[in-house]
Amino acid sequence: MIKFIHCADLHLDAPFQLSGYVSEAIMSDIHRASFESFSTLIKDAIQQEVDFVLISGDVLAADNQTLRTTIFLKKQFQRLKDAGIYVYIILGETGLPLRQISWPDNVIIFNDQVESYQFITKSGDTVYVHGTSSGHDISYFPTNQVDKSIHIGMLYGELGRDFDQEALNQKLYHYWALGGRHKRQLVSKIPHIHYPGNIQSYLPEETGRKGYLMVEGDHIDMKVLFVPVQHIIFGQYEVQVEDLSKNGLLKLMEEFKVQHRPDGKGIYQIEFINQQEQLITPGKLAAVTRLAQQQERHDNLFVWIDKLTVDQVDTTTLHREFDAAMIEDDAMFDQAMQPLYHDLEMSRFLDDYTKIDRVALIHQGERKLKERLKSDEN
Repeated sequence: MIKFIHCADLHLDAPFQLSGYVSEAIMSDIHRASFESFSTLIKDAIQQEVDFVLISGDVLAADNQTLRTTIFLKKQFQRLKDAGIYVYIILGETGLPLRQISWPDNVIIFNDQVESYQFITKSGDTVYVHGTSSGHDISYFPTNQVDKSIHIGMLYGELGRDFDQEALNQKLYHYWALGGRHKRQLVSKIPHIHYPGNIQSYLPEETGRKGYLMVEGDHIDMKVLFVPVQHIIFGQYEVQVEDLSKNGLLKLMEEFKVQHRPDGKGIYQIEFINQQEQLITPGKLAAVTRLAQQQERHDNLFVWIDKLTVDQVDTTTLHREFDAAMIEDDAMFDQAMQPLYHDLEMSRFLDDYTKIDRVALIHQGERKLKERLKSDEN
């Protein structure tokens, strides 16, 4: 029997890319997020008594490789060494500085050529781990001779571009530990080919649970279980609105928070869906965002609204007063535009009105009129 963890794309200490302000307390959580996620993974590895941990690339953040990260990693790898657990690492795109550091002797970093390491599990099974830190020529990977030993391949790259599935299949491995995609993906069950995704998002579009894969089995069958470890979850949601008042929108936000707070610390981008003729103005949207954030500044289990937008059907009606002949009447259009374009101060800033989309101009005019007639205090 074999039991191991497959993770990838750690990007430790990568800065979050958010839309704007976050409170000081939440920023503290953000700074710790990737470290907390990896610490949880290490704790699980020790508690579950795995044979080893595979890291398929991008341990470090591309633009934020700090002494803090190095000290943290040494501590975590030492914890694994004390528990008798090995770590196999391929570098990916951001790992070159790792070669220059003296790690505990349970840490193995693959070279740029394909290398193979033999490992004997706690139960006495023989495992071969094959990998390379750069390059994608699968022909250099040895082919399994089909005995009772277990073969695992480690590769970083894009399946279908850097290497193809058929080439992986031909090596007759039991498991391919891939890295280079931030989204978890089961490529194949026979053989097992997996991207685990990253363990902590730092981009708003990387939504949902993030974590690692726990793999257990033998040369005949393996079971793969996804285990979430994200410290902060990202989400993007659409919310249908009916009451367009400020209080009505804030109530929707409170209901959203109650629904998602059990998911843990979270950062969300929300789009209101407004199908009514009345519009939600930018001022009202900004006010609702500010108030929704203010309530979360010091909440330990925060549901932070990073961004509020609105998708609304602008049901303009003014254009219906003009038939096609009227819209195409150049004399009428010239007469309507003359007062503006005869103003010497204004006309020098204006484009050639003969190239303007006349229907679009009518729609825009009605929207402007509606905005001026509406109050943000609705």
